[in-house]
Amino acid sequence: AEEAELQPLIDQVRAMLRSMNDGDTSASAYDTAWVAMVPKVGGGGGAQPQFPATVRWIVDHQLPDGSWGDSALFSAYDRMINTLACVVALTKWSLEPARCEAGLSFLHENMWRLAEEEAESMPIGFEIAFPSLIQTARDLGVVDFPYGHPALQSIYANREVKLKRIPRDMMHRVPTSILHSLEGMPDLDWARLLNLQSCDG
Repeated sequence: AEEAELQPLIDQVRAMLRSMNDGDTSASAYDTAWVAMVPKVGGGGGAQPQFPATVRWIVDHQLPDGSWGDSALFSAYDRMINTLACVVALTKWSLEPARCEAGLSFLHENMWRLAEEEAESMPIGFEIAFPSLIQTARDLGVVDFPYGHPALQSIYANREVKLKRIPRDMMHRVPTSILHSLEGMPDLDWARLLNLQSCDG
């Protein structure tokens, strides 16, 4: 019944996007993985994803080396965060253990690249979102992630510096750059944060 009610809205959004004539937006494994982690509303028969098509997309788009991300351009930041997000999403629903294992193997073999990557090419919010994903992996019981890898230390240090610059209370009162990385922030007061939403949504 819920899906039947949502379908007209889904069709309306699709029609709006088709009519924009702004070209295509490339798919994002990271964003898709976050949507894949949304649990089914109402639950019912156990834990299931609300949007199973996102899980199928993740399964269908793993790269031959076990990672997820931009196949045309290798960026350690891109590949590491996309891969960990997809592993976390699949692990959350206890799906595709072989794909998760391949992703974790890629992370093990390439974690050192984070220390070698140019800081200027780090995506906005990486130092907030990546540690949050690592904690989510730990909470889900992912044991094969290299939690103590030395390349992670500078990322954790950068996270602390950024979080100290913007006090949590201020983040809830005025728009700050941290709004770009809310998925990486635990224990937020969403009632207050929603007051910062722009009038266009």
